[in-house]
Amino acid sequence: MAGTLTDPALPQPAETSLVHEALRHAVDEAARLLQADGAILYLVQPDGQTLQWAYDAGISSAEERGWMRSLVLPIGTGMYGQAVAERAVRITHDYAADHSFPHAWMLDEVAREARIRAMAVAPLTVGDEIVGALGVYAGRPGAFDEAAVALLKALTEHAGTSVSNARLIEQLAASQGQLAHRAESERSLREIAAHIASITDQKDVLQRVVDESRRLLGADGAHLCLMSDDATFLTPVVVAGGTDEGMRDWLHTQQFPLGSGMNGLAAQLGHAVKTDDYVTEPRIPHELGDQQSAARMRLRGMAVAPLRTQRGRVIGTLAISYEEPREIADDDLSLLQGMADHAAIAVTNTRLYADLRQSEERYRYLLTNSPDIAFQIDEGGRFTFMSDAVERIAGWSADEVLGQHFSLLTSPESMEQLQESFLQISTPPYLAQAFQFSMPHRDGHGIPVDMRSMPIVVDGEFRGAHGRVRDLREQVRLEENLRRQAAELAASDERAHLARELHDSVTQALFSMTLTTRSVELLLDRDLDAAREQLAALRALERDALAEMRGLIFELRPANIEADGLVQAVRTHAAAVEGRTGISIAVDCDLPDRPKLEAEAALYRIAQESIHNVVKHASASKVLVTIGRAQAGVRLVVEDDGVGFDPTTTNRDGLGLAGMRSRAERLGGTLDITSEPGKGTRVEAAVPDT
Repeated sequence: MAGTLTDPALPQPAETSLVHEALRHAVDEAARLLQADGAILYLVQPDGQTLQWAYDAGISSAEERGWMRSLVLPIGTGMYGQAVAERAVRITHDYAADHSFPHAWMLDEVAREARIRAMAVAPLTVGDEIVGALGVYAGRPGAFDEAAVALLKALTEHAGTSVSNARLIEQLAASQGQLAHRAESERSLREIAAHIASITDQKDVLQRVVDESRRLLGADGAHLCLMSDDATFLTPVVVAGGTDEGMRDWLHTQQFPLGSGMNGLAAQLGHAVKTDDYVTEPRIPHELGDQQSAARMRLRGMAVAPLRTQRGRVIGTLAISYEEPREIADDDLSLLQGMADHAAIAVTNTRLYADLRQSEERYRYLLTNSPDIAFQIDEGGRFTFMSDAVERIAGWSADEVLGQHFSLLTSPESMEQLQESFLQISTPPYLAQAFQFSMPHRDGHGIPVDMRSMPIVVDGEFRGAHGRVRDLREQVRLEENLRRQAAELAASDERAHLARELHDSVTQALFSMTLTTRSVELLLDRDLDAAREQLAALRALERDALAEMRGLIFELRPANIEADGLVQAVRTHAAAVEGRTGISIAVDCDLPDRPKLEAEAALYRIAQESIHNVVKHASASKVLVTIGRAQAGVRLVVEDDGVGFDPTTTNRDGLGLAGMRSRAERLGGTLDITSEPGKGTRVEAAVPDT
């Protein structure tokens, strides 16, 4: 015989039938295996103070069953209450004569009427929570021995595990559902973002936003309004697909005043708003016209999000509605705001695009007067636009270049590189290109240049590319000057290595600062806002260059290994690199005494080069440098958690590994490199100390 699980505290997912089955089985088996007159499961109630019946088995008397099922057991009283309070198994061989637990008159009376003598009760635990107790009873004294108690405990533990598993299943199902909905929402947002980037017709994008909002939020209706020029009312411009044609035409004639209705309220407040029932919403004036419009649109549950520009100006609203009262979750309101933000971007982009077309003449003027060569090519690689700077830099007039293939301005040694670049930019996924090559001057000499180009894609098809070509002769001159200065400063291979770092990092910054300054000069008389932006960029370049220069200057100073020793030198270098790059570098040392100076110098340079490789190539967040004794020598290990590399395909000379190995081998030592793509790199060097 068994009853129904009634405890509201227990989980109720679709899999809850498993819980019922497990508990029912535990009660049935307790009665059968322990040869009891009856077995009963009582569950803790929401008040946390009492137990009530949930299941029973083996009770032959209907009257007896009625007593057991009607009992309310206080926790701490009786065998069941004591087992729950003590979180322990309780057993009695003679219920009436046993005074080791608190008795209650009603419980004693039921025990007497049911002729209960022996009883054993075990608490039902789910995780750390006591949710009930399972007990058995018999009319014969001493009916349950230790083996029976152990079996009862095992049955209870099994039942508790089943309930715990069901709770986990419910949580997993809920999480999976939430994850699926979030993934679907994010996918829709990404697709809309892609449409914004590729479609200039705002109507197409806005229709997509409205339809997706209605679908993702399960709404009965959805519409999008734009603000009037004088910012006093909103006009519906897009209505969800499938809307009745008459309703659509009527909506397009409506005007929603600012502050009136849910659309006007959201626009006035500047943030998303919702109502469970439009008819009773107290924040809006329920005027006759508004009420009539709401009735015609069947508005009950409703949510509205404002379309906001980057500066916070409201340019419209996006609304969803339900035909019945409905509580709208905060997550759904956030999703609607995300959709509205995408719609705002689409509207803003369209307006900016119109402004851009109006300013095309001024834009072309800037292109033709830029110090860089501005160009555009068609899908066949022929020039369709060329700025006048090409004559100053390469000796060709713009008219002579137009219609010609880009090979005209490509030296033979750079032709293969440029053809590969054209293939990359002209085939999906149409990747932007950036590289340096040699451009032939009209008189035959080569000009080092830097090119940046972007694809022109229309309706998913390549239609050409545009970009700029920058004369690098001034940069090359600056680089040569820096090389000479670095050569004068360099007293070792390591200093020359740091000089190349100076060339790679700071020179680019200086040259960019020079070009930015030139751009500011050109923009001062034409576009002060753009000039200010360039000045801000110039300040950022100055800060970055200064920080980079300080770090490199610190590394140019050789560590005083002879005075401070290997460990201190490595710690100082690691701290400098950590401060400059933000990579966490830990140094773990176990050297009871100092090695010989030659070993210290070699290991320091190996550590320095290894850390440099991590910074430059590994994209790591953590580095561990370990220094210790190994047999008759000293061992250095540098490990990182970066991207790693394939030793069979990587140019090791490019990573300075040959130089590190040479240092170790000159002292009779070894250098081992262990790395795999995605699993970091380990450099281990060992040199003798004799």
